[in-house]
Amino acid sequence: MSSTPEILFAILTDLGTDHRCFKLAKSLRNLGYKPVIYCDKPVHSLGPAWDGFEVRVLTSESHQRSFFPVFLSFLLRLMPVLWRSPAKIWISLDAPPLFWLAFWGKLRGRTVIYDSHELFLETPLVLNRPSRRIFWRLWENGGFALIRKCITVSPAIVNRLKERHPTVDFHLQPNMPFAVPELVAERMPPTNEARLIFQGGLRTATGLPELFVAMQSETRFCLDVYGAGLEEMNLRMKAGELRERVVFHGAVPFEKLPGLIAQAHVGIHLMQPVCDSFALTWANKIFDYVHALCPVLLSDNLAHRELLKEFRVGVVVDSYSPQDIARGLEELVSDYEHFVSVCRKAREHWHWEAYANRLGGFLSL
Repeated sequence: MSSTPEILFAILTDLGTDHRCFKLAKSLRNLGYKPVIYCDKPVHSLGPAWDGFEVRVLTSESHQRSFFPVFLSFLLRLMPVLWRSPAKIWISLDAPPLFWLAFWGKLRGRTVIYDSHELFLETPLVLNRPSRRIFWRLWENGGFALIRKCITVSPAIVNRLKERHPTVDFHLQPNMPFAVPELVAERMPPTNEARLIFQGGLRTATGLPELFVAMQSETRFCLDVYGAGLEEMNLRMKAGELRERVVFHGAVPFEKLPGLIAQAHVGIHLMQPVCDSFALTWANKIFDYVHALCPVLLSDNLAHRELLKEFRVGVVVDSYSPQDIARGLEELVSDYEHFVSVCRKAREHWHWEAYANRLGGFLSL
């Protein structure tokens, strides 16, 4: 029997694009644990970064069905796993597995940790559907009532969740890249053409339609979009006559993103603060851009202004008007070398290990 203690992970998102789950699993493996990941996606969708990890698929046909049948199937298949698992620590990656792990963990005397990637109850997916809002509020709050540890992504979300759940201990773990050898040592400012990059889920409130309008008059800019989602077809249509300058590449494995970002000049994160989750989250793409020395065009919200107080790695636009977006882009490229130098300083501090070195102590509390 192995002497390495297991940690059980339960996740319903795509491991192939979920870099946070990989970073958490790798950090815990480095601390002497054996992560065992239970997911609902076929293993063939994973990239080579997952080699050496134990990944077990509980629902392989999820891509053909709507969420709730997949969700229920996953929980039912997970139940015998939880009943037999020797792992003393179970981690719910985001909200869907939370209450199930918390309930069975209470019965079995396990430590259950919620890795909250956002303010789940304040996302459009939940807020825009009253029936879902009631269900997920009961589900997440019920889970919180049974656990004592939570990991999350920004100080503002820590504060908000701590107000709601004062008996829970929190560990701040921003979704930053690993501190790896320099991917990009130098950056040359754009000359005739400036390449923009957007990576992430193609959902509502990305700010991309407003960017498309701004690009109609700013003809030196072209855009590469890496990601997928429910709004992809709408965004393709809105790109309209810009199609030669806006290219949709679909979702790519997370290990390929650094090299793709390195080919761009400016990273785009114009998420509109249509809900508290968007307004308070430090999005992983911001740090991905910074690590590739790629200055960032950002929407105006509390989380972004908080970040830029430390290192001004980009420009916050005053509004979503084409004029303000164009001004932001021009400011970035006109003072490009300065912004690159700030990104170089920031990436020395903004990395996963700066926070993960406290994970071991948090687990043993």
